Amino acid sequence: MAESPIDDQELLRQLARGNESAFEAFYQRFQGPVYRFALHMSGNPATAEEVTQEVFMVLIDSPKGYDPGKGTLASYLFGAARNLTRRSLQRTRLDLPLMEELLQDGDGDGDFALCSDSDLLAEMSQAELLESLRKSVLTLPELYREVVVLCDLEEMSYPQAARMLSCSEGTVASRLHRARAILRVRMQPAIKGPRQRCAK
Repeated sequence: MAESPIDDQELLRQLARGNESAFEAFYQRFQGPVYRFALHMSGNPATAEEVTQEVFMVLIDSPKGYDPGKGTLASYLFGAARNLTRRSLQRTRLDLPLMEELLQDGDGDGDFALCSDSDLLAEMSQAELLESLRKSVLTLPELYREVVVLCDLEEMSYPQAARMLSCSEGTVASRLHRARAILRVRMQPAIKGPRQRCAK
């Protein structure tokens, strides 16, 4: 999500004064990314729609609730979407359990070894694999799903994701590394010849 701090701040000031066109501009700027985040996290279009509406209701009800000293406006909106999506998921379902082998410290070995630290999404560029990837992302525990959605799908930097998740950049990197390892294992049936590529 591209940041335009000056424009965002001005829109927020106008929004606080009740300027309807400011809200429309604001909604057009942020609705898509907030909706995509909620959709990737929940896997449910209805939940994503509801979360998006609630995020903007929070903004309408309290436009001064955002503190620029605590991060960007995009991070604030993603944070609100994160909390609302988490609440919704807690009401509807539990995360699927992690494979025990991948919860242990270290990168694993044997069948669980990674070819490299390369971006898994680069291997997932074929359209026929995207649906399988989407379903696999939804099976990740929330902590891992968040970093994949933010860093790989929304293309946030580690510092941006760390601010939003209130953790260190190292934690983001570690979770993302583990999440990609889990995804790689779960995607093995759909990925053609990953071990052959490693052997070369």
